[in-house]
Amino acid sequence: MKAAETLFLDKGYENVSLDEIAAAAGVTRGAVHWHFRNKQGVVFAIRDDMRLPMQELADQLAKDTKVDPLNALGRVISATFKRLQADPRQRRLLKVLLQLDSTDDTDAPNDGDVFQQRLRASLVTVFEAVGRNGKMPAHWTPTSAAIAFQAVISGLVNEWARGKTDFELIPDAAAIVRSVLDSWAILTKNASRRK
Repeated sequence: MKAAETLFLDKGYENVSLDEIAAAAGVTRGAVHWHFRNKQGVVFAIRDDMRLPMQELADQLAKDTKVDPLNALGRVISATFKRLQADPRQRRLLKVLLQLDSTDDTDAPNDGDVFQQRLRASLVTVFEAVGRNGKMPAHWTPTSAAIAFQAVISGLVNEWARGKTDFELIPDAAAIVRSVLDSWAILTKNASRRK
């Protein structure tokens, strides 16, 4: 996957073949085909790795009640934004992923749907930790909070990847995320006081 990611970033997704991925990884084309089915499967596996920091945070919060979930979530998002913005080629790779997700016209869940579902599950765990540390604001559940937060993150990353706006992930999108999380912290604190 690392070899494929480097090739995609250096040459562009469209200009890389399965044979090149195999050669760069030092394996046979058949091995790449066996594990990933095709080039699209490789790029989706790379995208799946992007959610690992969120999954690791969810795992940590499920065990450790002393961690402030909203601050930890802000750090994970900020680190991800910094990593994406540090290498301008990441924008091209995200744009490819967005295009591949949007071209699936079947009713069956696609890889993008599965990715989003897994990301949402991690966020639900984060917001469950918020509820354990205090009281969720009125009319909010961990699931509804996860859906809202995921929409904010997805919207910001989509806009940035498409290059349709004049903001950057750092500092612009990170500041928006920080404001959302600060607002949640205030709402949670106020809800806890009214217990």
